[in-house]
Amino acid sequence: MDRDKYTDLDIHVAKDTKAETYDAWLGPERIGTLVYQLTAGRVAMISIAVEPEYQHHGVSAELIASALDDVADSGAKVTIICPVVRSFIDEHPEYAGVVDPNRPGIRTRR
Repeated sequence: MDRDKYTDLDIHVAKDTKAETYDAWLGPERIGTLVYQLTAGRVAMISIAVEPEYQHHGVSAELIASALDDVADSGAKVTIICPVVRSFIDEHPEYAGVVDPNRPGIRTRR
């Protein structure tokens, strides 16, 4: 999806298919990780963590958006286990179409 970056940090998000993670890198330092699991043709987004000194700088938003863009580009759907991912999608409804309608996982609180 076309979007503005969510952070002013010059991070790079990379997918590690062996570890089943999307990782946010600032130069050589991994500063955040989104853990996923492939299950029955879906991508279950399990949890996200950002190093304390980089929290509140938009790293998690950039990491989630990059992961959701990648899943959307692959044609797969997402099941949301992580409440941070659920909150992100609630705040950015343009990503709602990536969520598996039959197995959405955590539902919106609204």
